[in-house]
Amino acid sequence: MTTPIDVICVDMAGTTMSDFGLVTGAFRRTIATLGLDRPSAARAESYVQATMGQSKIEVFRAIFGTSAPRANTVFEGAIADVAREVGVSELAGVRETVTHWRTSGRRVALTTGFSPETREVLVELLGWGDLFDLRVSPADAGRGRPAPDMVWWSAAKLAATSADSMMVVGDTAADIESGRRAGAGRCVGVRTGSDDDARLLGAGAHEVVDSLVDLRDLD
Repeated sequence: MTTPIDVICVDMAGTTMSDFGLVTGAFRRTIATLGLDRPSAARAESYVQATMGQSKIEVFRAIFGTSAPRANTVFEGAIADVAREVGVSELAGVRETVTHWRTSGRRVALTTGFSPETREVLVELLGWGDLFDLRVSPADAGRGRPAPDMVWWSAAKLAATSADSMMVVGDTAADIESGRRAGAGRCVGVRTGSDDDARLLGAGAHEVVDSLVDLRDLD
């Protein structure tokens, strides 16, 4: 018999929020500030696209080495600025779906590779202050995706019955890999963001759906 889901971890950008190139725009500003030459900038941007969903500071360590802390500081400022300039929007049906889950007795965590400060800027812009039971960044839990820490943190804070009773939802391979490493009973990819079906299934997704709304009725 399938274990009922009681805790759900959902990703932010690409899963619950459409960012209109928010991450890419902020990263390009970071590159410009750090003065990378054109070939280095192209390689760096390609790496960022390939590692969507992962902890941003870890991505910057891989690209910038010892300059990663400065790059991360520039990026965090840039992403907040870009968000205010171009706007961010909730993907269709997200509030209704999350509200339905919570009304039915499930707890819902919003997980992201952004810092807590950036996350809260975006939450404020989206009007999500009351939407989730928990909001989690790598700095809260330990390591960022694809490590399982944010899922485990959510399980502890939201009193999951077991790993099997958790569902992880995301648009990137890193989201899915994190859920699988945490032992989540259901890991679902969505087609609203970064990665295609092949990458999501290759990372271990139990299924791929068009959007979060397709998961509204879990019973």
